[in-house]
Amino acid sequence: MTPTAEQHAIRAASGRIARINARAGTGKTTTLKLVANAYPQERILYLVFNRHAREEAKRSFPKHVDAQTVHSLAFRAEGSRWRDTLGHFSPADMLFAFGAKEQLLATVSHDFLVYFLNSPHDVLEKAILSFKMYLSEQTKDLFLHEQGRILDACRAVATAWNNGQKQCPHDFYLKMSHKSGAFQAALNRYDMLLVDEAQDLSPIMLDALKQYRKRIFLVGDSHQQIYSFRYAIDAMRKIVSDDTFELSQSFRFGCRIAELVSLFIQEAKREPQFRIDGNERVASSVSFAQQIQPASTSETVAALSRTNVALFENAMELRSRKIPFRFERDLYPLLLRTLDVYWLADARTQNIRDPLIRSFKNLDELERYAEETDNFQMQGMIEIVEKYAPDFPGVVFEFGEITKKERNAADAPGVILSTIHSAKGQEYDRVYLHADMAENLARLGDKEHAPDDDEINVAYVGLTRAKRQLCLPPEFTDILTPRWTQYLAAHHEENLSKQAETRQHSSRRKPAPTQPPLAASNTDANLRPGDRVVTMLGVGTILEVSGDYCLVDLGTHRTKLRKRIENLRRT
Repeated sequence: MTPTAEQHAIRAASGRIARINARAGTGKTTTLKLVANAYPQERILYLVFNRHAREEAKRSFPKHVDAQTVHSLAFRAEGSRWRDTLGHFSPADMLFAFGAKEQLLATVSHDFLVYFLNSPHDVLEKAILSFKMYLSEQTKDLFLHEQGRILDACRAVATAWNNGQKQCPHDFYLKMSHKSGAFQAALNRYDMLLVDEAQDLSPIMLDALKQYRKRIFLVGDSHQQIYSFRYAIDAMRKIVSDDTFELSQSFRFGCRIAELVSLFIQEAKREPQFRIDGNERVASSVSFAQQIQPASTSETVAALSRTNVALFENAMELRSRKIPFRFERDLYPLLLRTLDVYWLADARTQNIRDPLIRSFKNLDELERYAEETDNFQMQGMIEIVEKYAPDFPGVVFEFGEITKKERNAADAPGVILSTIHSAKGQEYDRVYLHADMAENLARLGDKEHAPDDDEINVAYVGLTRAKRQLCLPPEFTDILTPRWTQYLAAHHEENLSKQAETRQHSSRRKPAPTQPPLAASNTDANLRPGDRVVTMLGVGTILEVSGDYCLVDLGTHRTKLRKRIENLRRT
């Protein structure tokens, strides 16, 4: 690929710290390869976000570049001491210190210890003040009141980890290597750092970068920061750079998707200067879709959602329609925990494997706990069980077989189902976004309940996964600003005109269709509630009429449309 002017400028950077704002699909990996190739005599460390990216980088980057994740670097520096005791850490591991019925206290203690492991603080007490910022008023009062017991419990667990008496999480050896200086020493062996996904760094990594005195290239996109709930920090905003560059030319998708994404950020974040340029060689489209359509053998199709509840809903829908599907990531652990919630709801506690779920008497207790701790994953599992209980437990084992069978089959046929978080870094020919994304964005105008930037960023990540076709839920017409809704309305009218032209062209060779195409000439200005009308997504019933608009019910909770009367006709 011929480098763009933006990439040439980055390769020629001379400052010690260079910051690269890389929009979605703008070739950041290719750009970093250009930088690496410009310094063949330097020993370069490329820090990537996950194991998959590390494996890809090891195959494609030049030999003088060492690709590592933060944890793999820390493991090599010091973490191998705990190689035989690595495991999972959950709130259930803190119940020993508080009693079986103090789940909320155990959860707060777990969260505090996780926060400490990812912080640059050397003792627990120094992490208290900053940790409180992440707590609700209720849990903050509990944390302060029980602070002594919480600190004692955290020390006991960390001591057991250090002595090999309990299984420890990977964040523990990262913390220990940072505390001893081994992690910093490992960084200092390199002449240059290339840091990917710099918008989602742990506080420990940010601290280490601030102490590193050689050249650094930070690459990231602040609009893709979606892990702040894991205490991630945007280094793109926190580290002062000598040079700042932009990568705005997307190679992933064409102009239509780029235009929509640019408008989304401009309106959602009030950033009128934001832009991303589409690839003129890629024909991309944006449309609204009522249903997920099957994937052909020559394309990748993904249905992305904000929550696991919607992911499960997509799976159940495709299952009922006998459309093949697979999961982007291994869902088996989540499925097993959801099954435990079902066993609790069905009063078969003897079947429950998860110690935390088993500690509750009934589903009502678990639901109160999930609300008190803002545990959205647990709330989602409860909602799945309540909605699909008649299909349990069989559907869990059925989906479990799918996730195990397809775990290593990246080219397996079928629609790919994923949350947007799991799809980050991926790209697909055709993408369907679930309506649950629009539900959060609909509150953007509400100052009291408006979602934070993370929700906007999640939507941005979802919108930028498609290469050729982006299929939006109809609910996207009711969010954001008038400029946004007017753009979508104009875009739909353009699509309708193209469809009409296509039908007219086809009618010259084929018999006339049994139903006339939707056109302004068929409009009936006297539409009333209860009338059946044709829309671009099918036939529906008018629920209400207000001015020039109608609210149309297409038959499911996902398809209620607010449409202009002039774009509707009676059946």
